[in-house]
Amino acid sequence: MSTSSSTERFTPAQLGDFLNRMLAAERAGAKALVVFLDAFPRNSNAWKLLRRVQADEAHNCALIGKLLERGGSPYSHATGEFYAKAVAVEGRRQRVEFLLRGLGWAVREFDQAMPRIDDPEIRATLGGMRDTHARSIEACAAVARAIGG
Repeated sequence: MSTSSSTERFTPAQLGDFLNRMLAAERAGAKALVVFLDAFPRNSNAWKLLRRVQADEAHNCALIGKLLERGGSPYSHATGEFYAKAVAVEGRRQRVEFLLRGLGWAVREFDQAMPRIDDPEIRATLGGMRDTHARSIEACAAVARAIGG
């Protein structure tokens, strides 16, 4: 009788904790991208791509906040540790590559959490965020390639 914790359903408290952890991570990504944008000429292709990723991260914060409010969970105002680590990275390409790793982490977190969530509306919202992150990975990879080695 072995039950894998990865397939056990989230309790309401666990779901709130997961959503708050993802909210802090999304907030960290959005704030780091604001800093990263300063290294690119405004309205350049790279700037526009990264600005879209930043807007998506900020939008995800609002979406997660609404899910938390709907579920009656306390709403965290924390910024994830990703922010400090990201802004400490030197170099435009290195920062974008670090961002790529963070986006990949978020996709894996969403993938692992989805089977544990009963609520179809929450699953749909998080699935949309996961897809947004996948598109952001493609955009950031294009920026990294354009920057070159």
